[in-house]
Amino acid sequence: MKKYALISVSDKNGIEQIAIELENLGYTILSTSNTAKYLRNHCREVVEVSDLTKFPEILEGRVKTLHPVIHGGILADRDKPEHMQKLKEMEIDPIDIVIVNLYPFKKVRNDVKSTHEQIIENIDIGGPTLIRAAAKNYLGVLVLTDPKDYQPTLELLKSTPQVVDEWARYLALKAFRLVSDYNAEIADYFERMGETRAFDLEIPEYYDLSIKHSQRLSYGENPHQRAGYYTDKPAGWKSLHGKDLSFNNLLDLDAALRGIRLFTDPTVMIIKHTNACGIGSGTTLSDAYRKAFNTDTMSPFGGIVVINRSLDLETAVLINRIFTEIIIAPDYDASVLDILRKKKDRRLIQYDPEILAQPSSAMELKTTYFGYLLQQWDLKIGDLKDWRVVTNRQPTQEEFDAMYFGWKTVAILKSNAIALTTDDRTLGLGIGQTSRIYSTEIALAHARQFGHDLSSAICASDGLIPFRDTIDTLYQKGIKALIQPGGSKADEEIIHACNEFDLAMVMTGLRHFKH
Repeated sequence: MKKYALISVSDKNGIEQIAIELENLGYTILSTSNTAKYLRNHCREVVEVSDLTKFPEILEGRVKTLHPVIHGGILADRDKPEHMQKLKEMEIDPIDIVIVNLYPFKKVRNDVKSTHEQIIENIDIGGPTLIRAAAKNYLGVLVLTDPKDYQPTLELLKSTPQVVDEWARYLALKAFRLVSDYNAEIADYFERMGETRAFDLEIPEYYDLSIKHSQRLSYGENPHQRAGYYTDKPAGWKSLHGKDLSFNNLLDLDAALRGIRLFTDPTVMIIKHTNACGIGSGTTLSDAYRKAFNTDTMSPFGGIVVINRSLDLETAVLINRIFTEIIIAPDYDASVLDILRKKKDRRLIQYDPEILAQPSSAMELKTTYFGYLLQQWDLKIGDLKDWRVVTNRQPTQEEFDAMYFGWKTVAILKSNAIALTTDDRTLGLGIGQTSRIYSTEIALAHARQFGHDLSSAICASDGLIPFRDTIDTLYQKGIKALIQPGGSKADEEIIHACNEFDLAMVMTGLRHFKH
């Protein structure tokens, strides 16, 4: 019997070196048409799969390796005499090494020039089948899917005639992970096509997640926690200056991008520990920054600034007055980067606004102690036509505009959030409290601490208002309009309290509570 090394690769990087070495070690190179044509320029003998199987490639190459002669040679258990006898009877030679990489589905899919037909044609069928077969029979077959493993495998083969179990298991693990990731990418493409949604469950019965380690992090939320950054999609952002982003930096970056996407006017958000500590909109970025910064002039130190316009020099000078750990912008005007790069500890990030319309994964996943929680993304602010004025007094246009700004603001914040805002700035924020009234009192205290006039402010609540104590407290501080989801058993009592004080209140019917 001959011993074969089957090579079928889309990416031919380094393939000729390992093919030559394997041939020198006594392996006969077996290959599919395009790879065979390439390897004939380097090897003494290359056998095409179709010559071995006596069956031609058909359907424009869709069927090449799906044949019992190939899969019998891979899957036969070398430790079972009956398997080896069957190979001998059927004149099938064993295939001891399988080197395969897959059609570049992900690359083609992410190319905006690719047609649907081109994307579909880059779904590899024979490749994953070969990989799975070889990986299943890892004790008798080495499966190579990564060029990084070519040289270590050659060194192993030269030093011992037997497959080393530990290395073989490692290669099999990488192989199965590759196929899993490949299938998840294809499933994601079909899910995002949209045509199947009418027939699909709102929450999938199975949720496959295969993501690649993209960046090793120095530690997690705390120094004793190991951590890494994983992704299966283009990042949508890039670092222009500064040290690598940490675990906490990446969380803050995510919170910043989730928030800034809600605003269309020139807007600045200042983020601290994934929460906004100030948001401002204006006719210019510098005007917007002053409004955001003045919300709370203490918290922005060491924080993150995200904007939705190219960062101009005037705004950059304002940001530069205090230490800002990260600046996130879609672009930077000429000369601005030179100024900002003078501070070595600062990170400068450029993001692509186009990525903000759709998150990188179809669902939002959270890890629990014993399992996982999956939910749809909270991406919508709601339709204004669904908003209901439930009080006797209608909000003025100024109050309504402030409600819209406040509703977007409170959608970004966490847990019993309260936002006191006008139509273009935040004045007081209450975040992460165990009671709605606590958040209300904190928001009012912050507004008072930094000298904000609340006579034109509204109150936005991310969740329902359960007791009238919130209404009483807001009225005492001069707040005359509120926006909240509604849905409490106490709604009638809350509406009655607002009417008693001649306050205007809108119920959206949609909440944005973040646990």
